[in-house]
Amino acid sequence: MLHDLSLVWTPTTPPAELANTLAMSAELGYNVVAIDHVYNGPVPSTITSPIGPAVDAAFQSSSSPSSTTRGSPPRRPKILHRATVVISDLTVNHRLGAVASAYDLVAVRPTNEKAFQAACLSMAEPSLISLDLTTYFPFYFKHRTCMAAVRRGVHFEVCYSQALRGGGNGDASSEKSGSAARARALFVANLTGLLRATRGRGIVVSSGAVMKNGNTSGGGAGGAFELRGPADVVNLLAVWGLPPDRGTEAIAALPRSIVANEGLRRRGFRGVVDIVQTAGGAEGAAEKANKQGGGKQSRQEKQQAQKQQQQKQNGGQQKNNSDQKKRKADDGLASGPPQARQQQSKKQKKGAL
Repeated sequence: MLHDLSLVWTPTTPPAELANTLAMSAELGYNVVAIDHVYNGPVPSTITSPIGPAVDAAFQSSSSPSSTTRGSPPRRPKILHRATVVISDLTVNHRLGAVASAYDLVAVRPTNEKAFQAACLSMAEPSLISLDLTTYFPFYFKHRTCMAAVRRGVHFEVCYSQALRGGGNGDASSEKSGSAARARALFVANLTGLLRATRGRGIVVSSGAVMKNGNTSGGGAGGAFELRGPADVVNLLAVWGLPPDRGTEAIAALPRSIVANEGLRRRGFRGVVDIVQTAGGAEGAAEKANKQGGGKQSRQEKQQAQKQQQQKQNGGQQKNNSDQKKRKADDGLASGPPQARQQQSKKQKKGAL
């Protein structure tokens, strides 16, 4: 199963844009998709996920007769709700527990060294560290810090659309100013440093496609146009230094494990095991009750059966002993002197007459 754990959504995204992006991801072969809601700044006191109503509106718009082609509705991947919290000050963003309870996945985006170290070493809520690799980081990615996060089960996310977009919104002004080229250079340098620090382990690759804002006139491409197929993603990562086998794991095995672990974390509570009653559970419970109630009777029956077996064994032994005695007597007569044999034959003849 292929996963894309980052499709950036904003409250101003039109439902049609969301529906087109989901349809394109399904056509490219992605089975599980996470719609990403980014919290850039302090987390609000009351947290609710607005992604559910937006997805319902997108499905309603995609199922309308004017949007369907040839009378068949578009394919729909499995949708997860994700929140990405941009962390710069640890004293402000302290509501990650509430965010984790409202979303399926939680990711953090540190902007300085202290936030990065806290995300790698101490934060328990996030499962992903999503870095904006098109920005300049005033610190190095240390091997010990990054591997500590990998051992804790926290993975690093790489969004390839950041390099395709060039750090800007994809418009012509950013291309002319040279900021896009600078952003791509920073992306390659940061990705090389991250792969060096992690040895290619714990890397998860997502698209990070930003859906177009409904208030803009639509100067640049976004959403579905920033998605790429799995083979293209693996080849692109191989050019940047990630081996093909690691690249395949980054879009299939590792995201699947993250989704499974987060689901277990939200369904379980401190190691409590849920026991699912199978078919015929009532009969099994009745049998258990009968066994518990008649435990004493079953013990007595077992004792009686053991006694009967012992008596049978004793009777069989007595019979065997008597048979052995008779055989020994016959053998003694047969092996005795000839006079004893003649007397025995005479007795037999008299008894016959």
